[in-house]
Amino acid sequence: MIRLIILIAIVAALLWLLKRLFSADPEPEQLPPSSENMRQCKYCGTHVPESSIISFDDKPYCSQEHVDLDQQ
Repeated sequence: MIRLIILIAIVAALLWLLKRLFSADPEPEQLPPSSENMRQCKYCGTHVPESSIISFDDKPYCSQEHVDLDQQ
């Protein structure tokens, strides 16, 4: 009787392990942290990546609209 209980426990553990191995979601892909510098828009103060900055008179802006608004 004890052998039967041990056998059932082993089979259950193996089934649980196999189910976990084959149905597990893959690890989410992690992106490397961005090392790009951030600049602050002179008009609104929003921080934007340096590659997205629009410069006018050596002043950083987040959009052309803010360049225009700051010139008024």
